[in-house]
Amino acid sequence: MAVHIQPSNVNPEDSSSRPSAAAPTISPGRVRLAGVLLAVGAAAWAAGTVIVGDKIQEGIQTLDSVTGMLFVVGVFALVEVVLRTRGTGDRWGRVIPAGLLVLLPVAFLVNALSFGYATYDDFPPALLILDASWPLSQIGMLVLGVAVAVTRRYQGALRWLPLLAGMWFPVSMVAQIVGGSTVSVYVSAAWLLGTHSHIGIRLAASPRIV
Repeated sequence: MAVHIQPSNVNPEDSSSRPSAAAPTISPGRVRLAGVLLAVGAAAWAAGTVIVGDKIQEGIQTLDSVTGMLFVVGVFALVEVVLRTRGTGDRWGRVIPAGLLVLLPVAFLVNALSFGYATYDDFPPALLILDASWPLSQIGMLVLGVAVAVTRRYQGALRWLPLLAGMWFPVSMVAQIVGGSTVSVYVSAAWLLGTHSHIGIRLAASPRIV
């Protein structure tokens, strides 16, 4: 007896019927805006750190705080792009940018609340605890950069630039230890321009690269 096997229609395998987990959910215009915010924010903070210079050792400087807030806004916009375009992968990979989207607003808030205090030693205990969001967010950016490079969702220079941007914090710390505050200021500013602003310009000029 001949047996005729016909495909079942219960669970069709047509790929067009299944949503792609990696499909971008962000418009080119939003990517371009994120690029502009990142490029401007990083450049502003780089200029602010150079202008303030060694005065940062004396206490909280208004220019540094304001430009630092602009930088955080730009980084937040970048992380949102990474999350929405699955730059760190699907499922568990999304935890990294999602966590940064929590830490970065706290870092912004710390800068905003720092006005009125002469030095960081004057911070109340609660604000000192929140201040940990700054180094934690920068460590998170390094982890994000590693994840972007490993995932390989982005191609070309954009695959490696987030990793280099994430190295800003350790590079600045090493420069501080080796060359002192003056050297650290210029190394920090150069790194911000060469990585964060570079990424921002690329996203603003070619938003579809993600």
